[in-house]
Amino acid sequence: MSDPNNPPPGNPYGDPPPSNPYGQPEPPASDPYGQPAQPPAYGQPYGQQPPAQQPYGQQPYGAVSYGTSDPDKRPGTVTAASIITIIFSALGLAGFVILAVVAQVSDDLANEVTQEMEGQSGMEDFTTQELLNIVTGMFVVLAIWSLIALVMAFLAMRRQNWARIVTVVSAAMTALLSLLGIASVVSGLTLIAAVAAIVLYFVGGANEWYSRKNAQQQPPPPIGTTQPWG
Repeated sequence: MSDPNNPPPGNPYGDPPPSNPYGQPEPPASDPYGQPAQPPAYGQPYGQQPPAQQPYGQQPYGAVSYGTSDPDKRPGTVTAASIITIIFSALGLAGFVILAVVAQVSDDLANEVTQEMEGQSGMEDFTTQELLNIVTGMFVVLAIWSLIALVMAFLAMRRQNWARIVTVVSAAMTALLSLLGIASVVSGLTLIAAVAAIVLYFVGGANEWYSRKNAQQQPPPPIGTTQPWG
């Protein structure tokens, strides 16, 4: 038996009492404000607190939410170019149809056309009616051209790239013809409208808008070809 007055040399004060005499696990350490400290999350370095979780549907404090624009929304430049083309094409269509009709029924216009064209070389052998038919045919061709340009502008506004190209070619030809008669006010207006339409069809995100439509229309690749080894 050991003498209580002579404890073993390993611990002169005797064995300390158990830390939890009732056998219950010790409560976790608490912070200075009395809240129990939570154990670190799995994978979280010891001694670092996990990031605070935000409530569902709420943005973090200080974060600003900006609305993203629809990438498939038609650019304003395409809309403006198409509207310009539609307006001038409609005016040209109506004007050329009226001129074609007047050329066949108006004696004053017939005489004016005859005097104008008889002075040109190669027109001496044509009769007055033949000259009127030539002028009427020119007006009809211009009216059909205006109608085609009107339809192409509408299709270009509906995101048809080939229609945009046709409309731009038509506008370039209109600008060229307007340069030949630049002395008149009408030719000056058509020249400005044609140049404006050509520029607007290629700026302001128009190319990206049409190219994105073409990319969406391409069929998906066959199964197995998307992998680098397939």
